[in-house]
Amino acid sequence: MKVKDVMTTSVITVTEDQSKQQAARLLSQHRISGLPVVNNEQAVVGVVTEFDIIAREGNTVREIMTRGIISVTADTDLEEAGRILVNQRIKRLLVLEQGKLVGIVSRADLVKEIALRWMCNVCGEVVHNERLPENCPRCGAEGVVAMVEPMSPGS
Repeated sequence: MKVKDVMTTSVITVTEDQSKQQAARLLSQHRISGLPVVNNEQAVVGVVTEFDIIAREGNTVREIMTRGIISVTADTDLEEAGRILVNQRIKRLLVLEQGKLVGIVSRADLVKEIALRWMCNVCGEVVHNERLPENCPRCGAEGVVAMVEPMSPGS
């Protein structure tokens, strides 16, 4: 699977000129832990997180944001995104195409994907569904679909 299969495309952003309080309100209102920061040309210039709001001194997003951006493209393998999230100890990855924000993929997106993954014991087809499917969509086998073990970020 690719990042584009699970990423959130309706991303809430903040501009670097907005106040620290405005960013805090957005985080609180939308119950999220980080916001991409964009400039006037809508290019991503950083991220502002709960940590930045609490720990950093400053009045504007520009003064408190984290400038180091770790990103992937929509075509990045989901396993690679998982490795980056784990190895970099971050909660979200920006999804960029030619410097422009097209989405965001978080740890929660990967957890949800794993929770919805099932596999046919007969033909090996992997199915993504909220509930255990009655039949395999590929071979039609009944009652032989079992949950797949979670993917390991190190594999």
